[in-house]
Amino acid sequence: MKLRLTLLALLLLAGSSSTLSAAGFPAHCAGTYLLAEGGGATSLWTIEADGAFFATSSLQPLVNFSDQPGSWEQDGSRDARGVLLALVFNEDGSLHDVSRVDVTFHTVGNGCDTIAGSLEVRAFEEGEDPLDISTDDEGPFATDTFTGRRVRPLH
Repeated sequence: MKLRLTLLALLLLAGSSSTLSAAGFPAHCAGTYLLAEGGGATSLWTIEADGAFFATSSLQPLVNFSDQPGSWEQDGSRDARGVLLALVFNEDGSLHDVSRVDVTFHTVGNGCDTIAGSLEVRAFEEGEDPLDISTDDEGPFATDTFTGRRVRPLH
């Protein structure tokens, strides 16, 4: 009987729409989002329930930078913050810098179908550490806002 009650409790917790991950942002909000940035770029973001975060931007071929892996965590009850890193290359293929994109976002309306937020981009040249924001001697070189819609299969 005790084992059945434990299993039932685990099933209820696992199936709850309030299940949280990455320290609080709703696990059911994990997924891929199509983003429209205020500056005109289009991006695809994948937010994983375990805190992993991946992005691809329409600006990559224009500015010559890589996909952007990173991580995210809860920031309030329905908000999150994250960081993405990108390798930026010179025309000859050599590494120019490592750019860091700090983002804050939240769900819009009920559920997770829409997110919105803002971002700041910094460049970390040789001698600066993109994992330690205090080593950036120039500050953000770009800021933007965005809205994103969750990618879902057709029903």
